[in-house]
Amino acid sequence: MFRGWIHYLLPSIFMFTAIVMLWHRHFRKGRPLEAFIITTPPNKNPVEQLLTLQEAITQFESLIQAGNIVLLKMRALLLAILPPATEKVAILMVFIAVVFAFVPPKYIFLVAFVESYTRAMPLRRESSARLIRRLKEWWVRIPAAPVQLIKPEESKKRR
Repeated sequence: MFRGWIHYLLPSIFMFTAIVMLWHRHFRKGRPLEAFIITTPPNKNPVEQLLTLQEAITQFESLIQAGNIVLLKMRALLLAILPPATEKVAILMVFIAVVFAFVPPKYIFLVAFVESYTRAMPLRRESSARLIRRLKEWWVRIPAAPVQLIKPEESKKRR
């Protein structure tokens, strides 16, 4: 029963996401996004800080921070904070949905496979590097959501 519909699942997800992005783009009309409220952790003594700042924890925190930035930027794209970027992503998602709807998956995988193996060849190296550089520059220009840091209230009275 579901065999014929599975082929349209991925294109439907792309189309739905593109429609949501364009809907937010149309009805948002420049309203600013509310800032997240984050409470800062309480102060610690120097010994605890040294133990907390070990190399593994630092790397883990940087990975979490990078993941949060990616999620905030994806949220900004979805909620049309930067309308031109949202339009580009929505159009790209509609195109991908059409491709997934009408091109058999084996050809899509074949093109992806050939592209990944020929990306570093001498004829394509420069254009591939230029495309990746442009994508990184575009990604950096997308604003993340505003964040507001709030210190926690101290429940202990100082004597």
